[in-house]
Amino acid sequence: MVLEQYIQRVEEKLLQLVKKFQQLQAENVLLKEEINTQQQALQQQQTAIQSLEDKLQLARIAATAQGGSAIAEDDAAFRKEIRGKINDYIKEIDRCIALLND
Repeated sequence: MVLEQYIQRVEEKLLQLVKKFQQLQAENVLLKEEINTQQQALQQQQTAIQSLEDKLQLARIAATAQGGSAIAEDDAAFRKEIRGKINDYIKEIDRCIALLND
């Protein structure tokens, strides 16, 4: 009789463990889906940020090309960077022309 009761308690505890395990598995699946959703949202936000940064860069370049604006005038380092990039592009164009002439 005592052994049967012990076995029954073990079975009950085992069933509780199995039920808890299944609950945790379901929760794990939901959390993984939430992580995927959050990662996708983060990727979209990073893409949007990069797009806005590119637009800002283009606006600054355009302002500099038009003779300056409040944004470009305040940023001498930016103008120096743009001049450096333009010089690099000119050098690359010169190299391409030299290769075409050979």
